[in-house]
Amino acid sequence: MDEFPAALDALPDPVVIVDADGVVRSGNARVESVFGHARDDVVGMAVGELFFDPDEGDAGDELRRYVADPERRSMSVGLDLCARRAGGSALPVALGFAPFERDGEAHLLVTVVDDSGEREAESDLYRRTQTLEALHEATQDLLKTTDREVAAEVAIEYIEEVLGHRIAAVWLYDADQELLDPVSWTAKADDIVGEHPTYTAEGRSISWAAFESGEPEYVSDTRADPDRHNPDSLIRSELVLPLGRYGVIDVGATEPEAFSEADLAVVRLWTATVTMVFVRIEREQQLRIREAEIARERDRLEEFASLVSHDLRNPLNVAAGNLDLLRERLESEQEDVTELDVIDRSLDRIQELVEDMLTLARQGTEIDDTETVSLSALADECWDGVDTASASLVVRGDVHLRADRSRLRQGLENLFANSVEHGSAGGRTGSGDSVEHGSASGRAEPDDDVAVAVCPLDDGEGFYVEDDGPGIDPERREEVFEPGVSTDPDGTGFGLSIVAEVAEAHGWTVSVAESETGGARFEFRGVDLDPDDASGE
Repeated sequence: MDEFPAALDALPDPVVIVDADGVVRSGNARVESVFGHARDDVVGMAVGELFFDPDEGDAGDELRRYVADPERRSMSVGLDLCARRAGGSALPVALGFAPFERDGEAHLLVTVVDDSGEREAESDLYRRTQTLEALHEATQDLLKTTDREVAAEVAIEYIEEVLGHRIAAVWLYDADQELLDPVSWTAKADDIVGEHPTYTAEGRSISWAAFESGEPEYVSDTRADPDRHNPDSLIRSELVLPLGRYGVIDVGATEPEAFSEADLAVVRLWTATVTMVFVRIEREQQLRIREAEIARERDRLEEFASLVSHDLRNPLNVAAGNLDLLRERLESEQEDVTELDVIDRSLDRIQELVEDMLTLARQGTEIDDTETVSLSALADECWDGVDTASASLVVRGDVHLRADRSRLRQGLENLFANSVEHGSAGGRTGSGDSVEHGSASGRAEPDDDVAVAVCPLDDGEGFYVEDDGPGIDPERREEVFEPGVSTDPDGTGFGLSIVAEVAEAHGWTVSVAESETGGARFEFRGVDLDPDDASGE
């Protein structure tokens, strides 16, 4: 093949010509860049000596198959093998084939392209993909933790086992002592550092500076950093990443400039994940504390309700029974029983207090399952359940809403009773909650009738209940829902508290405003309306 060297040398890539037996017959000058052999040294070698498959070894048979059955193949559909270089090293290459005949014999022109750069890029992409997959799996494990120290241990395991950084530790902030306390570290960190120090604002350290600033700190050579905590430390490179207000993660190395940009990016991503988990753990701990407080409060209220129900009702019933007997005896003797009426009213008031306190204690701010309720139908039903005297109810329009029917009825009946009983008696603000209005004594002259209205709000956010009574003093509107608030000596002060709890239990808000006639208007917002449901209840 001596007539081809000039033409072969003009080709931009290394090429060799192989005969039907798989023996190299010629090559261009560029083959040395691939094999490390001069062109003359390659001639006469079998293709199996020049190329091999890194997974299966000898590629000679496969190459001879291409020679025996020649077919043109570009790089994209050729073979990806390794070139066996002088000295025994390997170089990833891609082979393209161009068959031709010479003197009746089949030959193959094999183009060899250095594929190491592309292979390295693919390998780097594979490593990144594996790292991200491992990050996802580690995040799932981390999300299962409910303790900060356990989360810190998982964080360090990932840094060591997946990212390959053998020197790493987590410091968590102790708010009581105002310091960073080491809680988890790798075995290598234990060997290099020994006893891990605590960091404070008073002491000099890279870790505290990063924690205080909230910004990641990368020190390529700790010996050049004046803030290093231990000048004699074997750590030469250090990466400190804050975990929000929870602490820091330190990653170190015993050589300077040990971390690449890729290292920094992955560790920062992992740190953000750990910080997010610490936020979740803190919120769950706060929730558990709150739930425990609620449970204790519920138990206390249950105990209180039991006390009220048994220890107060029984003597009340005895007192009421004896009062009736005394009234009968005095009336039979034609004695004046006027003073007994005062006692009777006092016992009735105590009974009202008992009933209202039991309602507050037992109902609380939780509701049962909700259902679709017609506001107009329920309002009519509630009106029939209240002693309305000569008052009147007007229902303008209707909405269907999702509510606990029993609790909502309880709230509406309290509002109706409030309007009827106190709207006509001088503008009391609740079941006994009143404001001074009308006369020097603070009690107005009674009105003949009270009109109560129930209507949807114009903005579609809920509904309102209003009356045409004397209304509520604006200065008192903020406190009328507080338990026990009353300026009426005959009131319990719990009526509107029950209304407020009904609203809160549903996730609604209730506020007091003034009606168009100057009366009280109670607006319920945030109501879950069901405009498409026309079935009522």
